[in-house]
Amino acid sequence: MTRSYSLKAAAAAVIAAMAMSAAQSAAFAAEPEIAARAAILLEVTTGKALYSKNEDAREYPASMTKILTAFTALDYFEPGEFIVLGDEILKAPAGSSLAYHSVGETILFENLIRGLMIKSGNESGCAVAYHAARKITGRDDLEYEEAERIFCEKMNEKAKELGAVDTHFTNPHGFHDDNHYTTAKDMAKLAVEFMKNPLLAEIVGEMSFTGNGGGENPPEGAKTQDYTWESHNELIMGGENGYPPANGIKTGFTDEASDCLTASAKKNGINLISVVFYSPKPGVWNDTKALMEYGFNTFAFRTIQSMGDVMDEAFILKPRLGEKEKIDVLFDSEFTKYLSEEEASRIEIEISYDESVLAAQSEIPETAPQGSVWLATPIEKGQVLGKAAYKMDGEEIFSGSLIASEGAQPRTFGSDMQYYWNKFKELSLTSAAIRYWAAGGAAFIAIVVIIAIFAGRIRRNRGGYRGSYRRNYRRSYRMR
Repeated sequence: MTRSYSLKAAAAAVIAAMAMSAAQSAAFAAEPEIAARAAILLEVTTGKALYSKNEDAREYPASMTKILTAFTALDYFEPGEFIVLGDEILKAPAGSSLAYHSVGETILFENLIRGLMIKSGNESGCAVAYHAARKITGRDDLEYEEAERIFCEKMNEKAKELGAVDTHFTNPHGFHDDNHYTTAKDMAKLAVEFMKNPLLAEIVGEMSFTGNGGGENPPEGAKTQDYTWESHNELIMGGENGYPPANGIKTGFTDEASDCLTASAKKNGINLISVVFYSPKPGVWNDTKALMEYGFNTFAFRTIQSMGDVMDEAFILKPRLGEKEKIDVLFDSEFTKYLSEEEASRIEIEISYDESVLAAQSEIPETAPQGSVWLATPIEKGQVLGKAAYKMDGEEIFSGSLIASEGAQPRTFGSDMQYYWNKFKELSLTSAAIRYWAAGGAAFIAIVVIIAIFAGRIRRNRGGYRGSYRRNYRRSYRMR
């Protein structure tokens, strides 16, 4: 047996309970209009796309490439590891953004990553690629071009492992190459994984770095240098383009890519990732903030159904005397989903019961309410009675079991006798029954007295008859 209901009213109640402002709940929020050529907005824990525009179009990532460079480097380096920089830092293309490292410098791995992500040093990327490739091959005599090729192969493999299937990088820094591309969807996937690493998430959330590249305790005799780097990400720098919830990640710019940005923001426990491609300033900031605000204000984790909610009521066929004729049907799970108000309004629920628990149609009273559910006994408390399936636009998005709120046993002759006996005891032992007991007792005594009087009279009468008979008998005998 299957029944379908619309949860539009229920969803509206859930949204109201979220204490949204009147302005937000008065109408469904419209998607933002952005200048970017391609964009996407994701919620991190679910991976749900909240907004997309040309998300599968191939775009040039410019320095956003360094997100994958840093993430791949973690396979070959550990925080606290020292790297001695060589001529590989001179291989950055002319016109590159630089962190201004020095040949022969000793630098901590995490500070090399700071040069890569905060200052966006292209030569930092060259250094990461070169020294990782030396570890991969075990060779110290690699030419830079071969090392870069080897590292980029690892980057592309990593991208595929993370689900970025339409990404191909030819260098570790993002300087323009026609064959160096990704998509908004792929870039967002890479960013989600990047931000799961505490070290990388910390670095891209830093507004600046000031200190010695070799740290507080560099190797004795090592050549080190001091740095002052400031982030290019104006979202975390404050000012006109600042966005307080922002906590990363990476900007990018080339003539071919224009301005682009992969951003992260966290608010009220919700973490969003956005990617915008080809959005000339200030569009790159405005687009990102518009996307983030749309996500934070429109979507929320909404509890559509709680465990123990009453989903339906069911009649019990031939219940025992004195027991309930109906029981509540409960939901055994909690259904919470990250949704917009508009999406919640489209959810419907389909309730179906297992045939094994239903009463035979021929046994259901003709006077039964139309569409009512009748259960055959026995039913145990907590017994699974069926299923509740939640659907959006015809697609099932969640399901849970329907369970009995209480049990019900079959009616029998013995159960009837037990009911009447219990009823008798219940009625006979109440204070209200005292007068009836008194009246009954008086009536009983009266009956006993009346019976005794009648019995006495009968005995006396019987005694008189016997004496008369005997006398008559004797007389008759003598006459003979």
